[in-house]
Amino acid sequence: MNSRRQFIQNSLALLLGSTTPAFALQQPQFKSPNKVGVVLDPLFLKHDLKGHPENANRLRAIDKELTNRDYWKYFSAIQSRFATDEELAWVHQSGYLFEIENLSESGGGYFDPNSQDTYLNEFSFDAAKMAAGGNIELNLAVYDRKVDYGFGLLRPPGHHARHNQAMGFCLLNSDVLAAKALQKYRGVKRVAILDFDVHHGNGTQDLTIDDPSIMALSIHQHPFWPMTGFDSMTGEGKAKGTNVNLSFRQGAGDQTYLASFDKVIAPKLREFQPEHIIVFAGYDGHWQDPLAGHQVTVAGYNQFTKRCIAIADELCEGRLSFSLGGGYKLNPLAQCVAGSLHTMLGLTEEFKDVIGSDKKVETDYSKEIDDLVKLHLNT
Repeated sequence: MNSRRQFIQNSLALLLGSTTPAFALQQPQFKSPNKVGVVLDPLFLKHDLKGHPENANRLRAIDKELTNRDYWKYFSAIQSRFATDEELAWVHQSGYLFEIENLSESGGGYFDPNSQDTYLNEFSFDAAKMAAGGNIELNLAVYDRKVDYGFGLLRPPGHHARHNQAMGFCLLNSDVLAAKALQKYRGVKRVAILDFDVHHGNGTQDLTIDDPSIMALSIHQHPFWPMTGFDSMTGEGKAKGTNVNLSFRQGAGDQTYLASFDKVIAPKLREFQPEHIIVFAGYDGHWQDPLAGHQVTVAGYNQFTKRCIAIADELCEGRLSFSLGGGYKLNPLAQCVAGSLHTMLGLTEEFKDVIGSDKKVETDYSKEIDDLVKLHLNT
């Protein structure tokens, strides 16, 4: 039996076991330096629309790459579950939930027939609830130190989902839901959500903009869809300073992302002192991605992941989880996810970037980064 099949069977066994604790773990077949919990549920593959950029082949490509590298044997399976109605109500309006549930149960369609960006089929509402519940359990397992780090291979994604609106391929904002769960179930006072998807997470910003207990940090392309994420949006009221946007035009790559982390993101996190860090891991800033114009490499994302781990180790005893965001060219997506997981596992052999870098020279955004330092760190 291959490692991936064993992983799925372990996950399903946990789901079906009535006496199993909510964040029960199945031990990996082989040990790695770090224990990494992973959420993957078959429902995530059933939310699908042929020809749409955000389709089930994204997960299949990741699965294939992890299988080829024989990584599944290292992961601890974390039980997914449906988010409850009470949990969903922490973030989303009841009328909106009723609307997308009805649309899904009636066979699906586009949430907004005019934009036709965010689809549902008959499985989509259940898949979104499973992704949200799985993300909650993943973060509880990480917080409780059942695993060192976590990665949710979740679909549909969530960072564009607003209080009462699906958009940008997203239905339920599972990262904000996980942050709320940490606060309600574990008494966590401060949670940071770091988003490196190339599209700004407008839903996450909207849902946390006036909440001083959740810091939302986003590095993204701008001006670009969804035309939000202005640097000047730094939080409202008592939450002033807890919304951190780092926007760059086309051509931003490894140097820009890593310098932004070192000069702005890490200092802001040290200032905030989070007890837990959630990362919305969108790999659509890769230079081959068809939906954007940044130039990050697989190696660059690996370095960014190392920085995320280091700051989590420094500030919150390593309490760090990733949840899958964008990435719409299959090979770069799969390579980037495998690279991040390789880094999380702490495997000693080098992870080689077989794709390499763009022939175009990365745009120099050092002045813009200096301006962001002055804006966000008051220097």
